[in-house]
Amino acid sequence: MRLLIQRVLEAAVTVDGQTTGAIGKGLLVLTGFGEEDGPDFHLSPVFGGMARKLLDLRIFPGEGDRSDKFDRSARDCGADVLLVPQFTLYADCRKGRRPSFSHAGDPAWSRGMFERFTRKVSEESGRPVPAGVFGADMRVHLVNWGPVTIWLDSREVLPHLYL
Repeated sequence: MRLLIQRVLEAAVTVDGQTTGAIGKGLLVLTGFGEEDGPDFHLSPVFGGMARKLLDLRIFPGEGDRSDKFDRSARDCGADVLLVPQFTLYADCRKGRRPSFSHAGDPAWSRGMFERFTRKVSEESGRPVPAGVFGADMRVHLVNWGPVTIWLDSREVLPHLYL
């Protein structure tokens, strides 16, 4: 599982001119699943661990004399989260000029995995989590804040992931 997290002042995703999700200050999270995750990944403790890690990353400014530090998490400050499915996070560009997506998760189970992850983040945060539409041609609008962009790969954070 891969997450590309962007701290934003605002973000929205539209499909066919209709907004499917919009947030104010918070996190826009491009979300992808790889073939190594498999259709039962949601049963793994890593699945829930990634949701908690996302919500607990201290990438928001603190208050007072800590206002110039990464001191608070989305959970700490009640920030919004917008999830967008993104299989291209598994692009392999090592050969030729056209990316290969052979390591991306099978759409047959990745769609359900994205929906489960959206529900998991919503449960963990105690707030509804808007989302893009799996497989749709989406338009994503955002105003980066910082900019702050963080890459999380479940294979890389696994040894350090609190489960």
